[in-house]
Amino acid sequence: MKNILLVEPAYKNKYPPMGLMKISTYHKQKGDEVVFVKGIDKSVENRLWDKIYITTLFTFDFDLSVKTINHYKSLVSNSSDIFVGGIMASLMKEKVIEETGLPESNVITGLLTDSSVIGDEKSVNVDILPLDYDILDMVDYKYPAGDNYFAYMTRGCPNQCPFCAVPILEPEFQVTNNIVSQLRTINDMYGEKQNLLLLDNNILTAPNLAELIDDLCNAGFGKGASFVNPGIYDVVMRRYHRGDRSIYLDKKLVNYLDGMKKRIPKGNKRDAYLELLLDAEAADDYSAYMLQVEDQLRPFIEKYKNKARKMRSVDFNQGVDARRINDDNMRLLAKLAIKPLRIAFDNIAFEETYIRAVRLAHEHGIEEISNYILFNFEDKPEDLHRRLECNIKLNQELGIKIFSFPMKYSPIGRTDRLHIGKHWNQKYLRAISAILHVTQGVVAAGNSFFYKAFGNNIDEFFEILSMPRDMIMYRFYYEGTGQTNEWKQLFHSLSSADKDELMDIVSHTVTEIKQMDCPEKFKDILPFYFLKHQEDAVYAEE
Repeated sequence: MKNILLVEPAYKNKYPPMGLMKISTYHKQKGDEVVFVKGIDKSVENRLWDKIYITTLFTFDFDLSVKTINHYKSLVSNSSDIFVGGIMASLMKEKVIEETGLPESNVITGLLTDSSVIGDEKSVNVDILPLDYDILDMVDYKYPAGDNYFAYMTRGCPNQCPFCAVPILEPEFQVTNNIVSQLRTINDMYGEKQNLLLLDNNILTAPNLAELIDDLCNAGFGKGASFVNPGIYDVVMRRYHRGDRSIYLDKKLVNYLDGMKKRIPKGNKRDAYLELLLDAEAADDYSAYMLQVEDQLRPFIEKYKNKARKMRSVDFNQGVDARRINDDNMRLLAKLAIKPLRIAFDNIAFEETYIRAVRLAHEHGIEEISNYILFNFEDKPEDLHRRLECNIKLNQELGIKIFSFPMKYSPIGRTDRLHIGKHWNQKYLRAISAILHVTQGVVAAGNSFFYKAFGNNIDEFFEILSMPRDMIMYRFYYEGTGQTNEWKQLFHSLSSADKDELMDIVSHTVTEIKQMDCPEKFKDILPFYFLKHQEDAVYAEE
């Protein structure tokens, strides 16, 4: 048995590290002990690890990821026993090697489809192994995507979009392992989960789409599908009966049974339940005790556990390609409990295509749509406004809900988020950030909010982009004090050339502006860009 350490750097991320979860399954199948940590964890430094695997994600977290790699290098006897993979490592392999000194063979690019690259004599396709959800209980970090099924049905995308990393990470489009068997394995080991997040990059490319949709329906995710949580007790006890033993299983069960106390009314039954729990705390072998008292404990669990039925949903989280949507495949997608349908709208040139796709979705009964809107690439600011407004008009016309997620483009080869598109400037990008900060990144379906936040027309949009950050974030406050109107009068008294010059100046940080020798013509308007609302504890200078 070998000691295996899995590490995810301490960046914030929505999804759990699926690659590490598969590697965990691979090593547990070999009989190895696996430990998972997030960030630099001092508690694992007193052990000698046979292998350490470190995942990476975004390139703009490069410095944090490299710091993490260099820290854990000291915990193995040989640098050949530490492996680094994931998105950042795949996109910046040479730079990772340069900054960490790792052997070239130990920086894994793309998908881990052949275990021989990590020292196995056999060739195992680790990428198709089921996820080990147990490792997530080893860390305190809670992933925003929640406790759902995470899976792929396909890999790759044929589009070769210049802003996308998929052609590098998954160069060939292919249908992968069977979704029914994936979910069946998860159900058996970890219990059923409510929702399914599919991370396919272009599902509509699949030649067997009808078969895949039928598989999803057979797996319990057809339209109108519902779900009753089996509860932690059933899952853990099933694993105890199989011989599974883990302190993490014990902790899950302890927490679950402790929470059940709130459901059992006071009286003799509650007292009997509490007595069983008190005896469990004193037991030398917790799992053996729980198996021993199962017949006594189970009636309490069955009677008082949450039996509420909840609606299920399927989320093609990476979005579907509007250019590939037609009546046939939309009819197929509409067979699913899909919520929301995510459609990318990355270029204003695809406006008619996108509108047609939304209308087709509506015709087939899909009422909740979400879309990704790329900006700061080759687009202009007015293109962003027009795409967002397109959704507002579709909401009104069709009576549906479309939630937009503007996504700022950052080149996949950069280690920071400071890229400025050729039609943008830093001030405009900060303004978009300020608007989205208020909405937590979402542009909702209501038109009243949209026109207030983004302006009734392109001219008003550019006026908002030019506003001081605090005036954007605390719109009603500064309108109430009259300061917004004062700024507007000064701003509109400037010529077009002066406005452009002002935007160049206020694209700098506040500290930098105060150190600049600014033209006299801006002496009255510049102080507005130094405003700091009393509730704004931190002035974000991106």
